Amino acid sequence: MENDDLVEFLETIELNVKMRGYDQIEVDEIFDRVCDEVKALRENLKNSEERGRVAEDHLDSETRRITEKEKEVERLLEEAKEESKRIRDDSLLKAENLRSLTEAELKSFVSEERSRITAELAEIVNKQRAIEENISIFEHQFVA
Repeated sequence: MENDDLVEFLETIELNVKMRGYDQIEVDEIFDRVCDEVKALRENLKNSEERGRVAEDHLDSETRRITEKEKEVERLLEEAKEESKRIRDDSLLKAENLRSLTEAELKSFVSEERSRITAELAEIVNKQRAIEENISIFEHQFVA
């Protein structure tokens, strides 16, 4: 017997009346209460099923939203990693360029200083020779 049939059956049933049987009015009242309770239970079941469907829809929606957020977070994390690598590579390149430039400037400075000191030393040596020649000339003049 289907659920809908049960209520209809209880509402339309006519029981035979026998001597010393149940009070017909009391039995009808019980059937009415049972019918009302069955209707209320069916309505509660229908409402519960609807709430369950709404909850499942909400859960599906939230699951999709969370999945989208996870994908967004993963995308942003990947972008951050790429940006970090780019910044690191750029910094390493700048550091290498600065090191090369500093090394070239240092070599140039050392070369210029070496040339300057060599020139000063040559000038000092030339002055020393001139002094030695003057001393030698003085000695010859002094001896004579």
